[in-house]
Order: sequence, then structure tokens, then C-alpha cells
Amino acid sequence: MVPHATTQDRFHRAGIDGRVAFGLAVLLSGIGLFALMDRIGVPDGLVRALAIMFVLAGLTGIAATLRTMRVSWFYAAGRAVPAPYAGLALASLGAALFLPFIPPVPAGTSLTELFAGFACGMACAALVTGPLLRKTGAFSVPDLIAARFPHLAARLGAILLTAVVTILIALAGYQEALTSLVDLSGFSRPLASAIIAGLLVFIVLPGGLAGTLWAATAAAVIALTVFGLPLLILVLHGTKLAFPVIGSPDLWETALSRIEAWTGATQAKDRMDPVLIGVIALGLGMLAPLLSPSIACLDRRTAQQAGFSALFWGGMLILLATVTLAQASLKLDEIVIGRAPDALSQNLYQASAEGQLLICGASAPNHVAASRACAARPGLSSGLRIQDISAKAAFLLASFAGMGGFGSAFSGLVSASILALGLVLAAMGIQSGATVLGNDMFYRVRDHSALTSRRLAVTRVFAITIIAIGGTGLAFSTASPRTLIALAILLSATGLAPLLILTLWPRATSFDATVTLLAGLLSAEALIEAQPLASGLDRFAQSAILAGASGLLAGFLTSLLRRNNSEEGSTFTKALLTDSGEWLHPDKGA
Repeated sequence: MVPHATTQDRFHRAGIDGRVAFGLAVLLSGIGLFALMDRIGVPDGLVRALAIMFVLAGLTGIAATLRTMRVSWFYAAGRAVPAPYAGLALASLGAALFLPFIPPVPAGTSLTELFAGFACGMACAALVTGPLLRKTGAFSVPDLIAARFPHLAARLGAILLTAVVTILIALAGYQEALTSLVDLSGFSRPLASAIIAGLLVFIVLPGGLAGTLWAATAAAVIALTVFGLPLLILVLHGTKLAFPVIGSPDLWETALSRIEAWTGATQAKDRMDPVLIGVIALGLGMLAPLLSPSIACLDRRTAQQAGFSALFWGGMLILLATVTLAQASLKLDEIVIGRAPDALSQNLYQASAEGQLLICGASAPNHVAASRACAARPGLSSGLRIQDISAKAAFLLASFAGMGGFGSAFSGLVSASILALGLVLAAMGIQSGATVLGNDMFYRVRDHSALTSRRLAVTRVFAITIIAIGGTGLAFSTASPRTLIALAILLSATGLAPLLILTLWPRATSFDATVTLLAGLLSAEALIEAQPLASGLDRFAQSAILAGASGLLAGFLTSLLRRNNSEEGSTFTKALLTDSGEWLHPDKGA
């Protein structure tokens, strides 16, 4: 039974709500100011730059003010984040994870399968895995596994695998933010990487999960605002939106045909692949960074409420992004179709030069290149046709404000919100990875009597190391966020999911957990090819599910060789599934 909120709790919640209301008022005032600057003739480049600086300064400022030397705040945000705000943070992380998978979709899958897998995975993390993890009182997934399987081999295996998964997520978010900053500013990759690294230091190091989670909450609020306001303005001016129920079904059908033709979203199969959907859902449901908002909640019930909040806000983000994509496709149709290849705006030529928009199948940086590319196009006489254009969905999302006549202010804010989503995904991956290495490996395994200050110092050193090495590598080479996230999801489904499932099996011991982990990873190495994504994500998923099942089966079989159940396993399973409150002993400093 959950106790009634005390007067102190109510004052704490009122204080949080007040600060959030103040931050929202600052955001709306900033949007109004930038819109005014745009209207009075301030140069477009300056308005866009100021809008981007405004968003990034807000994120880093929020995180930096939450500096702490308390373990409970650094690792668990004080267990004091209200459900609506934890849900917003989780929604922003889900949006950042899905962003690289918008059309054109990877080979071997379809947009419908990806959406179904991500939706099921988010629901699993928000409503099942996260609340159960919060119920135990653990700081992380390896913390929970170590409580169930205390022997060194199982603990280190879970720690190292989780660290790899979190670092892959961190690199994916870093690459998303880096690409956005380079495209927006024109900076060189090394300079942009140094800026991103500096921002991540200010977000992660002072407050740990407290700062990172509130920055993720702010990123969700910013994305909802800057995607929602242009659509609201259109509705207030009497424009019908291209979406069923809330707008015009006819416009939606037209927009859908344009999106399918231009983005390659027609890469669909005859039927949906349940294995692919299941692997994505299982991997996301066990993905360590996605579980962090649940860890920061007051208790299991609050974590479940946060999960419902995340699904609601995530649905709102999907709705706004979908309607924005539809409106952008109609606007691109209006300003491109029927016009001569050499009569487009300079912004479109610039997007074409960056590979975001193909004109007659080529990247055309100017009107001369566009005319040359279209000259040999069969059947093209004067004006461009639908089949002569190919645009990425990310370009349509980011450019709608500019194409729709909302000015540089909204255009800059939309671009900044996309950058912010990548930034908070990287921050959450870094924070989760540093927690796993600094707390679960250093403190839990090596030095259980370490002072709080030393313990947090080691965790911060790990965070700086991840930022420095990852930033240096990405400054001089590129990585695909899509590939990194896919690998993290599939490693989570192959290795971590079987371990977490085994924690609920009363007969299992640390030896069985070690067998499960080794058998799963060895099976994965044998089944998965050197470059699996090139042959199709569906084939990768089939190999991953077989490897995970092999590991889990091996653990079950070794546990059945013993005559009796593990007494510790029975106690743990009963406490996790039936008892109320935190099962693990309170952590030092928490």
C-alpha cells in the first residue's frame, strides 16, 4: 500500500511544478522573441544561431544547476522525479532512438515492422521492466543481476555486456547530435565534436542521472512545443491538416503517396515478421538507458504511472511528427512539382548538395547541376515530376518550418530540438555506462568500502573517458547511428534479456547465469555474420533470437541438473513478484 503524500512531499512537488512552469514560460518567451527578430529583419543566419544557442544553453543550464555529491541523486536522481516528468524523459529517449530509422528504412524490414517493434519495446520498458527494476531498489540492470547472481563471473559478464550496450547508445546519440551541429553551423567535424563533448560534460558530470534526466525532460518539452506550435498556427488560420480524423483524409492520402514516393517508405513486405518485431521489443524492453527514468521514480507504482505518461507523450510526439511530415510533403509538392530544375530556391539546392534531397537522382548543388542531371531524364520535358524527386524524411521534418513560411526562428528551433534529442540520448548512454563501470564494477566488485566522494569521482572519470574517446573517434570518422542502435538492441535481446529472464527462475544460480551468458554470446558469434545489416535486419533478428534462446535453454538445462531449488533464488523471486517495497538493502549514501 502506498502511503499518502506528506506535506514535505507536496511542497517538493509544488516546487518542481513551479520550476517547470517557469522554464516553459522562458521557452515560449524565447520563441516569441526570435519570431519578432525574424519579422523585423534580423539576418536569418543570426536568428537561427541564436535559437540553437538558446536551446542548448537551456539544456546545459538545467543539468549544471543540479550538481550533487550524494549517491542517491547522482545514480537515481534522488528517487524523487514525479511520474509526468519521468514519462517525458522516457518519451524523448524513445524518440531519439527511433529517429535514425525513419525512411528510408533498413534493408530487410518495413516502416510498419519497425514502428510495431519500437512501440512494443517502449511499452515493455515503461510498464514492465522499468517498474520491476525500480521495485528492487537497484541502480542499474547489472546491480539487479548481481543481487540475484553474486558470483564474480556472472556479475562481471553482466557489467561488461551492459557497458558495451550503453556505450553503443551513447555513440549513436553523439553521432546524431554531431551530424545536426555540422549541418546547422558548417563547422568542421573536429570543432563540432569538441562542442558536443563540452555540452555532454556539463549535462552528465555535475548531477549524474538527476541532471541528465531533467535535460531529457526539457528536450521532450522543447520538441513538443516547436513541432506543435506551427501546426496550431495553421489550424487557427483555418488550414486543414493532412491527417485523418483531426484533418482532411483526402490531403492525408495525397501526402502519404508523396511520402512513399520520395522517402522510400514503400519498402514493405507481404506480411509482418513477428521475429523481427519480437527481437526489437525484447531488446528495447531490456535496454539499460531506457530504464533510467523508472529508477528515478519514488516507487514501483510511480514508475508505472511514468510509463503510461511516456506512452502518452511518445504518442503525441509521433502524432506531431507524422502530421509535420505530411504537411512538409504537401509543401514540397507545391514548391517543386511542375517547376523547372533550374528554378528552385537556393535552400533546396543546398539540401541537395548535402544528400538530403535528390533532383533527378543526383545531388545538385546549383541550378546548372540540376539542369544537367535532368537533361537525360526520360520523359521529362519542362517541369519536375513526383518521380524526379527523392527526399529523406529527416529533411522533410527539419525543413517544414522553413518551407511553410514560419521563418528562421522556427526553422532553427526545430533543428535545435532534433540536435537536443541526440544530445540527451548520448548523455543518458554515457551516464548509464559510467554508472555500470564506476558503481557496479568499481564499488560493488572491487572496493565496497569506498568513500562516497571517491566513488563518484571514479564514476565521473569513466564518464569523461567515454566522452573523450568517443568524441575523438567520431571527430575523424563517421558511424551510422542506425547501425549502433540496432547492435545495442540486438545485444540486449541476445545477452541481457536471457539473464533477466533467468533471475525469475528459482532453480537458477550464478553458475547457470554464467552458462547462459557464455552460450548466448558464443551462439551469436557463430550465427551472426561479419556484416549482418548489409544482408537485412530480418536475418540479423533471426540469428539474435536463436542465440538468445540457446543461452536461456543452456541455463535452464544446467539448473535442472540439481535436485533442489536455490533457496536464494526462491526468496528473490518471491520478493520481486509478490512483496512490496525495495527488496535490495539500501545502498550506501542512498
